Amino acid sequence: MRTAAVVFALGLGLAVTACNPADQQKTKADTQAAGQDVKDSAQKVGEDVKTSVKDASVDVNKVAKDEDVKKAAGEVKSALKDLGVSVKKAAKESKDAAKDAGDKAKDATDKNG
Repeated sequence: MRTAAVVFALGLGLAVTACNPADQQKTKADTQAAGQDVKDSAQKVGEDVKTSVKDASVDVNKVAKDEDVKKAAGEVKSALKDLGVSVKKAAKESKDAAKDAGDKAKDATDKNG
C-alpha cells in the first residue's frame, strides 16, 4: 500500500512537471476563474438573503401596525380576561359548594352520632 502511494505521488509529480508552461498557466487561470465564480455566487446569495429579510421585516411591521390586527388583538385580550374572570368565579363557586356539602355532611354526622 505504501509503495502504491509513493508511485502515485511520483506519477503525479511527473505529470505536473511534464505540463508545459502554457498548460500550467491555463490551469491556474481556470482555478482562479472558478474561485471568483464561487465568490460572486456567494455574494449574490448573501445579497438575496439580506433583501428577503428586509422585505419580511417590512411586512411584519405593516402587520403589527395594521388597525384590524390591533383591534383583533384587543378583542382577544378582552376575551382572555373575561375567560379568566369566569374561571375564577367558577372555581370560587365550586369551592363554596364543596364547603357547604362538607358542612352538611358534618352536621348530619353530628346529629346521628
